[in-house]
Amino acid sequence: MPRFARTASAAVLTSAFAAVVIWGAVHHEPWRDEVVPLSIARQAQSLGELAEPLTHEGHPILWYLLLWLAYHAVGATWVLKAASLACAIGGVFLLHRSPLPLWLTAIVSFSFFPLYQYSVVSRGYSLEMLLLFACCALYPRRGEHPLALALLLAALANTEAFGLIMAVAIAVMTFADGVLRRTPLRTVAADRWVVAALVVYLTGLGLAAAVALPESSHALGGFQGLDLGQIAAGVGRAIAHPLEHSSGFVNLPAPSLWVWAGFLYLAHNPPVLGFAATSLVGIEVLFNVVYGPRAPWHIGNAMLVLVASAWFDAAATTATWNLPSALERARPWLARALAIALAVLFAGQVPRALAYLEADLANDHSSNRLLGELLRDDPRLAGAVLLGEPDTPLWSVRYYADNRVYLAREKQFRDWGVFVPSRLRRYDLGALLAEARTLRAECGCAVVITLGWDIDRFGTNVNFRGTQFEESFEVDAATRAEFLAATQPLARLRGPTITDESYDVFLLR
Repeated sequence: MPRFARTASAAVLTSAFAAVVIWGAVHHEPWRDEVVPLSIARQAQSLGELAEPLTHEGHPILWYLLLWLAYHAVGATWVLKAASLACAIGGVFLLHRSPLPLWLTAIVSFSFFPLYQYSVVSRGYSLEMLLLFACCALYPRRGEHPLALALLLAALANTEAFGLIMAVAIAVMTFADGVLRRTPLRTVAADRWVVAALVVYLTGLGLAAAVALPESSHALGGFQGLDLGQIAAGVGRAIAHPLEHSSGFVNLPAPSLWVWAGFLYLAHNPPVLGFAATSLVGIEVLFNVVYGPRAPWHIGNAMLVLVASAWFDAAATTATWNLPSALERARPWLARALAIALAVLFAGQVPRALAYLEADLANDHSSNRLLGELLRDDPRLAGAVLLGEPDTPLWSVRYYADNRVYLAREKQFRDWGVFVPSRLRRYDLGALLAEARTLRAECGCAVVITLGWDIDRFGTNVNFRGTQFEESFEVDAATRAEFLAATQPLARLRGPTITDESYDVFLLR
């Protein structure tokens, strides 16, 4: 397709994408995974204050830095949505300008992750998608702009842990390309721009690791105590099943076998094969060794790698070698089968994207929007302190209201929680009521309590069951009666259909 026609088509498709995601974002209520980075950015008055909480978040700094700069420039919470949308729209435009067939880029852009999880939902993954696709776009001109590529890779490494894996994988691809081309090491070392690029790249990796590596005491730091056998088992499982954790989003039989078929196809292009294998296996190792239960926004990274691998191969700027004649004859047929598989994979995610958008438009994603309205409309609650059980639904409340949040399990005021050993993993209704009374006595203010548990059911309630974040909450008949006598019901906010940010609201009498 001529360059002008391709650009025009990219502009049209990107405009259609932008219209959908902007409309979705306007009607979307951010929840805690989205709001916590903004809360950290709002509170930080310096880069040091911005970086300090990230050892408890397990994320590199770049998304937080972007929000920090945007919020302190504008002073409005809507920068969260604006940053996510700008990154997503920019990434999709780059995708449509890629050497991939336009029909495929159209299907990909309107699939679940670009159209919803990495755009309407405001997380750092939209920035990661933009930077990965920017690396794909610049890679064919890496010889002309090594420093620019290094800056993009350093930035990619500082978006998410998955971005760090992809940045390493692109370096593996570049190294393999140099080996196949038999580029003399002395030639590389003599190029000051290449040396500068290497320094920038390694600095970016070091910064990402230093900021994002959780403390050993953190719930996500458990992998640091694994022995070599456990780590080897996780790596072996990832190699054997490189899409194991993504099976729920891949409407293909035996998805890992399709990945291995893709590896076989890429055998003629070892550098791109190195990128694909390093990325997909690395992501699975992260699931097997660190994260445990998968979440949709994590799984989408594997989908991005599939797109980037096809992009790098279609660009045809890496060194290839000849395969045995039988494999060479089979490659065109394998290419067709893989193209169909990619189309089926991403086309199958389009209905999921539309279903999530429809649910988000029809229902509240978080009850905190309604809680914010309640707090603003009732004069008694203007300066009220909020505490809740579980407290996780309140981690996004600062997007909607300026009321202070008290974390009873951590015995302190903060807009978000931290899963550290000092956080109480076992708690009960009586202790929550006592904490609320103490707060009112100390501040002389109204105290609003949110309860996500059904206190008519006695016994032990468990949050994050089976994970490293598991917490329990006890309710019995006596404390329930005392709690109801000491509080006034204000609202029953049980509306969200997608998240767990729903609860009953009480005012301490």
